Amino acid sequence: MTMFFATLAALGALAFLVRPKAKTSVAADILTKPPVPPGLGRMTPARAEIHGQLLRHCIDPQKLKKAAALFGHEGLPQYAEALLRKAQMMHDMMHGAQSIVERCRTGDQHAMALAKGIGEQARAGNKRAQVSQFLIEEYTKMKPVDGSPAKAGFGWAFPVKLVA
Repeated sequence: MTMFFATLAALGALAFLVRPKAKTSVAADILTKPPVPPGLGRMTPARAEIHGQLLRHCIDPQKLKKAAALFGHEGLPQYAEALLRKAQMMHDMMHGAQSIVERCRTGDQHAMALAKGIGEQARAGNKRAQVSQFLIEEYTKMKPVDGSPAKAGFGWAFPVKLVA
């Protein structure tokens, strides 16, 4: 009987050794390393490009927060703070878009004027107004007036690249 358990234990150990390693993301690989002390991290050209792209084009707060965690872990706290500020701004803009749409639906004239002003500013080329207009349009698609479910299954986590 002990030989049986010894064989099972050996097979279990071998199975553990031959089990394929699960694929991990780049973020998981970075976070498994010990953190770099603040001030000792280096901003490489590749990191600078990624940081710039995130600040210019990303409007997903969750993605920005994950990127901020990675930059902070790499010893670049000032860049992480900039990403966190952008994430908070986008979060506030999303809730603002929701508020404007809901207030417009109740007949609030001030909200209608705000929505009209945002549209005019967006057509004039204001980048922040373009993002606000996009968020307002996406919220109206997500929550139609008639209460029917959205046709596209839209969520607030979405990729977008604004025209520069």
